[in-house]
Amino acid sequence: MKGVFSVRGFLPFLIVMFINAVVDLGHKITIQNILFKSIEDENLQIILTSLVNLLILLPYIMLFSVSGFLNDKFSRTRITRYAAASEILLTLFITISYLCGWFYVAFGTTLLLAVQSAVYSPAKYGLIKKIVGAEKLGAANGIVQAFTIVAILLGSFVFSAIFESYAATSTDAGEMIKSVWFIGAILFVCSVAETIFTFKIPFFEATDAELKFDAEKYFKLGYLKENTKHIFNNKNAFLCTLGLSVFWAVAQLVIAVFPAHYKAMSADNNVMIVQAILAVSTIGLVAGSALAGSYSKNHIEMGIVPFGALGLFVSLLMFAQGSSAAFMTLASFLFGFSGGIFIVPLNANIQFFTPEEQMGRTLAGSNFIQNIFMAAFLLLAMAFSIFAVSTPEIFVITSFSVLICALVAIKYLPHLFARLLIMPFFRIGYTINVDGVENIPQKGGVLLLGNHMSWIDWAVLQMASPRPIRFAMHKSFYEIWYLKWLLNLFDVIPIGAGASKSALEKIRECLDAGDVVALFPEGHISYNGQIDEFAHGYEIAANET
Repeated sequence: MKGVFSVRGFLPFLIVMFINAVVDLGHKITIQNILFKSIEDENLQIILTSLVNLLILLPYIMLFSVSGFLNDKFSRTRITRYAAASEILLTLFITISYLCGWFYVAFGTTLLLAVQSAVYSPAKYGLIKKIVGAEKLGAANGIVQAFTIVAILLGSFVFSAIFESYAATSTDAGEMIKSVWFIGAILFVCSVAETIFTFKIPFFEATDAELKFDAEKYFKLGYLKENTKHIFNNKNAFLCTLGLSVFWAVAQLVIAVFPAHYKAMSADNNVMIVQAILAVSTIGLVAGSALAGSYSKNHIEMGIVPFGALGLFVSLLMFAQGSSAAFMTLASFLFGFSGGIFIVPLNANIQFFTPEEQMGRTLAGSNFIQNIFMAAFLLLAMAFSIFAVSTPEIFVITSFSVLICALVAIKYLPHLFARLLIMPFFRIGYTINVDGVENIPQKGGVLLLGNHMSWIDWAVLQMASPRPIRFAMHKSFYEIWYLKWLLNLFDVIPIGAGASKSALEKIRECLDAGDVVALFPEGHISYNGQIDEFAHGYEIAANET
């Protein structure tokens, strides 16, 4: 950490990130708090709260290609300075609209702030590697994430406390925003300070100054197709992106629906309590991410993904049933904690298995799809409200989207999910010591050949392996009717009399596809505890792979 902080320009960069998060949050949370206080109709409140969040998302979707082009064409330091300076003008306009009591004008400036952020955000994050270097990138990202989370938590508490203390008791939105005009002034002062610190960040030249923008390609969605094709052509990246998209979409829906839900269930309209409960989910997200990171020290532990999805499912049902602040706080923490467990392996999996030359476009495409899902769920929340669906019903219906995610994850990761599920039971009667697991490559086809000591060898192997293993099993066991469905779930490959040729061909296909396949070449469990002669065949399976 000390080495990262000693890098010239990193501390001013952190201050810029911190202040920018506070400014973005301060205006949005003030608008949402006014909606919470001034609107009694539960459905109308959800519609307008969803609309605020939708205004923030739309520029990220519409300016997806333009933002990428600008940040490759021009110096990211210069973009950061110009964007911060434009924020001064925006917050000045916001302050004037607060002073004049123009609530819906202030509401609309949310879109302008989002347009600025859509260009600003990639420039800021693109500077991290340039400032600290590749060798300190991981530590720097962790510090940036920590500063951003602290800014969100602090901003949520401070702005809500100010609002709760000074907002007019009138139900008129104009009067209410006028009574807290100094929040706009705080945002203006913060923007000035942020701009000053951007000039303390080192200047870096453009990534590709010769880059040309093709307007025809842009309007024909050429850039969009180019950036998303790597997602759709890569099954691993596509499934991980779908999982991430569902989580962030559900999180947006929770943010939009929860204030009205809390007011309806508890008959309380204290904005500090509402924001505090939502902030607890951020603390849970940090804790869940830390746990997922500890499970993934030496490999990407995908087996925890279904557990995360199931936790999200339970937390949404808890939100639906919650009637007290304490119970909803617990649900909020569980939602964040489960989310951390769910998203960390998915993000890491995309980054690890994506070729370096496709990394930028793959991550950009993944972010675009996630934004589309978030916008869709906000529209869904608005639709629910138009048709007068109650907030508990919205949470229950939404819970099934993450339940589907859990079932899909179990279907595609049955080996790793089962490993984590049965490991505690195995440890009751056995001591498991793993040695040499570092010799299994993290990607690419692997053929494991093992001695066969007992009927639980497959389970012990899968518990030891960080990657899912496809086992070859004798056809006589595979054909047992009450086991066959389970073995098919685990993608077992039947082998034996009458199936050897097709099985070896199947093993070859799996190895070429990058799977791990395990064979017990003795063909039977050891009769005396010693290794018996290996049957021929595995050489054929590995040949020309």
